[in-house]
Amino acid sequence: MEKETTERRGRGFRIFLSVFLLMVLIGTIILAVIVGPPLIGVLAAAKAAENITEPVGEFVRQLMAEATPVILPNPVVIIEEINDLARLETTSYSFQDIIQIERNKDAFWGVFGESLLFVAYGDVIAGVDLAKLGPDDLQVTGPESVVVHLPEAEIFVTDLDNDRSYVADRDVGIFTGANVELETTVRREAEARMLEAAHENDILATAQAEAENVIFSFLENLGFTQVTFVDYTPPPVAPYEQEVPKGFSLTPMPNMVSTPIPSSS
Repeated sequence: MEKETTERRGRGFRIFLSVFLLMVLIGTIILAVIVGPPLIGVLAAAKAAENITEPVGEFVRQLMAEATPVILPNPVVIIEEINDLARLETTSYSFQDIIQIERNKDAFWGVFGESLLFVAYGDVIAGVDLAKLGPDDLQVTGPESVVVHLPEAEIFVTDLDNDRSYVADRDVGIFTGANVELETTVRREAEARMLEAAHENDILATAQAEAENVIFSFLENLGFTQVTFVDYTPPPVAPYEQEVPKGFSLTPMPNMVSTPIPSSS
């Protein structure tokens, strides 16, 4: 009898527990149906707000960053490097001419005269002496811009080629001898004509333009993209003022203090 009572109580407890769990399950489902969509919407809105504020926060962090100061190249150092190029030979002109020179050919039917036919070869070399570039001839106007005044082009060499030049013909009167000065005179005449011909072919203008091309390439390798050549000494430029975006600040450069090294003696 007592055993049957215990079993009856066990079955009743199990039925109660099953009914309780079923009610909890049904309540959970109802709560999910009623509260679920608003809750999901709140979570989605929170995620969207996070996605919106994240780039804004990054933008704000960028605005608060410090800008790196731009240090202009030292023009004195650039000029010293250009000076090292010294005499920049940029253009050469090759000359060839036939020159005839005479003396006393009109008197007494030329019996006391002399004539000489000379074939001349030579070269004229022009360029710019970059050692003449002074400290005021180059102005750095910005991180990538510079103004340059080059020295004027000049003739470096007027060279009569003695190996190729020669006397083609020489006629001496019967009552005179060959004048050794006549060949010297014709050679001087050849050099003068050679120099004149080089100028007529604008050798100096060509040399100046070629020198500018060389210096442009030199400065371009140093990082300058805007190189302006002028035919006068450029005026000093105002100190360069770096444009700093709104919200940025320049980091001050540390002062360079040189400490003297004590003598070993």
